[in-house]
Amino acid sequence: MELKEARYILAIAREKNISKAAETLFISQPSLSKYLKNLEQQLGTRLFDRIGSSYHPTYLGERYIHYAEKIMDYGMEWDIEFDDIMHQNHGRLNIAIPIMLGNSLIGPTLLQFHKQYPHVTVNMMEEVNFVAEHTLTDHTVDLTFYNVHEFPTDLDYEIIGKEELVLVLSAGNPLVSLAEKKEGFGYPWIDLSHLSREPFILLYPDQNTGGLALKLFKDYDMEPEILLHTRNSEMSICLAMEGLGAAFAPESYYHYLKKREPQESVCLSIGRERMDNTLIAAYQKNRYLPKYAKAYLEILKTYYRKAHYGASST
Repeated sequence: MELKEARYILAIAREKNISKAAETLFISQPSLSKYLKNLEQQLGTRLFDRIGSSYHPTYLGERYIHYAEKIMDYGMEWDIEFDDIMHQNHGRLNIAIPIMLGNSLIGPTLLQFHKQYPHVTVNMMEEVNFVAEHTLTDHTVDLTFYNVHEFPTDLDYEIIGKEELVLVLSAGNPLVSLAEKKEGFGYPWIDLSHLSREPFILLYPDQNTGGLALKLFKDYDMEPEILLHTRNSEMSICLAMEGLGAAFAPESYYHYLKKREPQESVCLSIGRERMDNTLIAAYQKNRYLPKYAKAYLEILKTYYRKAHYGASST
C-alpha cells in the first residue's frame, strides 16, 4: 500500500462520497473513481459497497482503512520532512478555516507569504461549520484556524492572537445611546440587560460565537427573542447592521464587513468582564510542521497584532 493510495481511500471513507472526497484531495471525480476501480480490480474484491451515491466500507475495506491510517501517520510526516530538508522552498500548505476568518485573515497575508515562498501552493478548505474536526480526522490538513474560548486538549496549537467579542447593532437603534466608556473594554460598553427585549440573530451553539452568546444570556438571566439561527457569520453581522436585530461577532469580522457595507452601524463591548476570543492554529499532536508553515504562522501573528491594534484604536 502506497501513501497516495492510503490517502485516497481514507478520503472516500471519511466523506462517503466520491465527489466530496475528490474535492478534498484537489483532484477530479472521474480520476478518483478510476483509481478506486483499478485498485479494487487489483485486489480482486470491493473495498466499498455503493448505496446510491454513498460509499460504505466492506469488512475488507475496514481492515484496509485500519492500516491506511497507520501508513498516513508515518508517511505524511516523512514526505513533509524530507521535502523540507531537501527543497525548503517547495511544498504545499493545506488549511482548514471558517469562511469569514479566511476572508479577514488569510487573504491579506498571502501576498507576503508567496513573496517568501513562491513555490508553495496554499490549499484552503473553507467552511461555514466548525472546522476543528478536520484537524483530528483529515491527515491532509496541515493547519486548522479557529476561535476558541477553551483550548483543545487533543491537539497541538499555537496562539495567533486575541480579540474582543462585540455586539453589532444598527447605528439607528435607540439602545446605542445607552453605551458608555468603561475601563478595560475596547469599545463603548453596554449593559446587556438593556437588550432583553431586542431580537437576536445567533450562530449555532456548537460554533464558538454561538456558545459564548448562550453563556452571556445565562450570566444575565436573559431569554431574548431569537429571530434566526445561522452558521453564516457574515449573514448574522450584515442583518444586524441593517437593523433586523442584534448579533455577536469577533471584532475583526465586524471591521472587515463595515468597510464594504453601506449601512451605518456600531459595535459595542459587552459582558461583566471583557469577552475575548483567542484565535489558534491547531494541528495533530506531534505533527511535523515544515519551515514554510512556521514562517506563515509568524506572518499571521504579525498581521493579527497590527490589524487589531488599528481596529481597537479607531
